[in-house]
Amino acid sequence: MMIAAALFLPFALMQADLSAAGEDRYARCLALVDEDAPRAYEEAMVWATDTNAVNAYRCAAVALLAQGRTEDGARRLESLATAVNPANASLRAELLSQAGNAWLLAREPGQARSAFTRAIVTMRPGATELPDLLIDRARAYAMEGDYRLAEEDLSAALDQRPGDALALRLRASARLNQRAFPLAEADALASLNASTTEDDRVGAALVLGHVRESARTGTVVEAQ
Repeated sequence: MMIAAALFLPFALMQADLSAAGEDRYARCLALVDEDAPRAYEEAMVWATDTNAVNAYRCAAVALLAQGRTEDGARRLESLATAVNPANASLRAELLSQAGNAWLLAREPGQARSAFTRAIVTMRPGATELPDLLIDRARAYAMEGDYRLAEEDLSAALDQRPGDALALRLRASARLNQRAFPLAEADALASLNASTTEDDRVGAALVLGHVRESARTGTVVEAQ
């Protein structure tokens, strides 16, 4: 039977357990999520009740996501980020990033954009994780149909991480949807050249095909 306090977190600020034992328990909990998500949720909540550890609640949220309860998981992660000690900015940003991706899975781009924005504000300038957050927020903008802002975030990500195949592919799509066909084709070609996996190459080639077909017909072919 699941713990009753499924979606409630304590108001007291929580500390991350960075000990080897705490990290090991978190890793075991995540492994259990893959095997038996409901059981992982129950065990994570027992752990949370015993220790009030951030990673216990975090694993419970991941278990909710694995069960398809994406909105519940996203809310849990956002609440957890708020409860974490403010001094631990990197953990806050990481939790907000997870929440944003959960909101994307729930097809709630506005909620996702908000979470990613909070994560970006939390990060220090020049942080290595910042391009990933910008790319994720661009995905939220694109889902909302705001391709101009998506392009801006992707350009900012590429300023910090030139040649990122995913960012180039997504910017090609954003530019395609703004009918900037030559720029979109250049990005799609660059993404194809920068791709290091078969999946990336297939994705880039698909976008390139959409761009060229759109330029030929004058009608935008949707790219992902």
